[in-house]
Amino acid sequence: MKSFGLPFPLRDWQTFLWVLLRDRQAWKHSIKSFLAAVIALYIGLAVDLSRPYWAMASAFIVMQPVMGGTNSRGIYRITGTLIASVAVVVFVPELSQSPILLSLVMSLWLIACMFIALLHRGPSSYVFMLAGYTTSFIGFPMVLQPDAIFQIALARSEEIMLGSLCAVVVGALVFPDSIKSMIEQRVQPLMAGAKKWCAQVLAHRSSSDELRRRLAHGLSQLDLVIPFAKRDDPRHGELGAWLSELRALLLGMMPVLAAIEDRLDNLGAHATENAELMRLLDDMRQWIIQDVPMPLATLRDFFLRIETLRPAMSEDSASLLLDSLLLRLKELAELWYDSRHLWQSLQDGHPPPEPVFGIDLHSLVSIENRHIDWSMVFFSALAPGVTLFTYCLLWIAIGWTEGASGAMMAAVAASFFAAQDDPAPNIAGMLIWSIVAILTTGVYLFGAFPLIHDFWPLVLLITPGFLLVGLIISRPSLFMAGMTLVTNVATLMAIQNHSAGGDFTSYVNSSVASILGLLFALLITRLFRSVGAEWSVQRLIRQGWRIIAAAAEGHGRQDRERFMMRMLDLLGLLAPRLASLPEGSEAAGVDMLEEVRIGLNILNLRRARSDFPASNQLVLDRALESVAAHYRACERAGRLLSPSQELKLALETSLSHLRTLPPGGARDEALLGLIGLRIRLFSQQDMPDFLGAKP
Repeated sequence: MKSFGLPFPLRDWQTFLWVLLRDRQAWKHSIKSFLAAVIALYIGLAVDLSRPYWAMASAFIVMQPVMGGTNSRGIYRITGTLIASVAVVVFVPELSQSPILLSLVMSLWLIACMFIALLHRGPSSYVFMLAGYTTSFIGFPMVLQPDAIFQIALARSEEIMLGSLCAVVVGALVFPDSIKSMIEQRVQPLMAGAKKWCAQVLAHRSSSDELRRRLAHGLSQLDLVIPFAKRDDPRHGELGAWLSELRALLLGMMPVLAAIEDRLDNLGAHATENAELMRLLDDMRQWIIQDVPMPLATLRDFFLRIETLRPAMSEDSASLLLDSLLLRLKELAELWYDSRHLWQSLQDGHPPPEPVFGIDLHSLVSIENRHIDWSMVFFSALAPGVTLFTYCLLWIAIGWTEGASGAMMAAVAASFFAAQDDPAPNIAGMLIWSIVAILTTGVYLFGAFPLIHDFWPLVLLITPGFLLVGLIISRPSLFMAGMTLVTNVATLMAIQNHSAGGDFTSYVNSSVASILGLLFALLITRLFRSVGAEWSVQRLIRQGWRIIAAAAEGHGRQDRERFMMRMLDLLGLLAPRLASLPEGSEAAGVDMLEEVRIGLNILNLRRARSDFPASNQLVLDRALESVAAHYRACERAGRLLSPSQELKLALETSLSHLRTLPPGGARDEALLGLIGLRIRLFSQQDMPDFLGAKP
């Protein structure tokens, strides 16, 4: 969610305004938004809709910089409004005689809708958020006229549909912009970052934590673009699927790169003295940094060279580490081949070749494989409902007949920022810009509108202001400020067929109610909901440790790929929060990508143990129990603890017992998993020759 903060010091406002006025894309978006709004208002007045200004506001809300975004937002807004209309028709007639019970039901409905919205975490969450707070817009102004609720709900639906359809049609016909340009702006830095990380790892140069975090954050942000790509120009119908597959592959690449980096560090001189390995690494680096996709024949040549370099299963740890490194290099080659071809397809529109990576990561990137903090989702959804119900109790207690505007604004403000760690600053920003909108509207209503008696002079009067605000909306850092201005001004003007000006008493009452509702949202959020980024980071890290401990204990699904997707999703949630932590924060020192790799090693062991004799299973289970105990202790302490010597002994004992087993796939997988845990949890120093040790 965008913030209300200014992107420049106040002394630089002239420079900012000059740059904004020269921005052709900003002008195009502003003109298209205003054109759609004027058309919606004209049609609404022509067919005598009861509140045509809602159609006008909806056109501004639905219009997005790209066609796919406009189409998606139009569908979401219409769907959410229809759901809310059905709900309010059910609630209000039955409960209108019991205001407190009606307020409670409306608040519970808001909580339920926000809970579903927060689970989605993508643009489609707008459907459920809108369904939640729109019941306040339709229902509360009509509590004294419950018999008319169906007509009002129908009129609201017609107004929203009209405004949304006008935005969609104008977006498609007037200077249409495909989402391809937005995809290029988002994916280009992601691919450049992945390429840079690959080059650093293969050249055996340390990669920065900032590079990893930026990549994880960028990948998490692609969720906001993928649904828009699926509803863009029909000629680009595959963009959404290709972008989703690319996101999954780049997510899968992150632990592979970290593993390669780690193995090269562990091998040290054993790697640098292997001339063939060094040539392979350099050739792969040269291939990755070039600007054209690699043909399949070149990839197969890499596979052949990797197989040739793989050592026979030996009794020294260096051979095992080398084998593990080569397997990870093969995975990296497959992932980059598929990713680079998908990026090429996104650029030129031609289908990519058949994928070579053995796991369909795209199928795993779904809501059931995401990391979900159920208690925090519920708590975040509860806050808007508590805000709305608290305001309604005050409204009922003082008997304020025109206090409905406050209920609307309280519901909107608490809902819009519910996903944030601390919504209070943005609610305060909404309050400030709403006051600006109220004052601006007052000038229009009581200073200019009484002199206007026709539609087109009215349009000429409001054009400069709306075009300027449209320019502001085009700036991401000022999007919420501009949208608060334009929607509040459009609705507070209340342009209708039978009103040339405004009723001052009604205007003041609704304005005061709106401000009071926003103040309530701010107060309740401060008391009930605000948490800092560090608190959220520590909570997410503890949940990651809990997932790892559960994997070691054998609870839940022990599916390697699903575990990886869930942990990488958690990493994506952490990335933007880690960037905002203060210098020296203890939470910033935890590398969750390393924890992902530890979990994958654990799942290797879980998968291999079923093929072992009972005696080996018992020893391996003891080692896994020690790993689980370590992470449970970290979770309880709220910080990363040093692993115990008992855990180290358990791992080495389990490794030494593997020498009694005949060679095979399960034995090799267990060896690689145990060595990975031994190296990650402890240093490589004094690492024994496990296969040579006696059990």
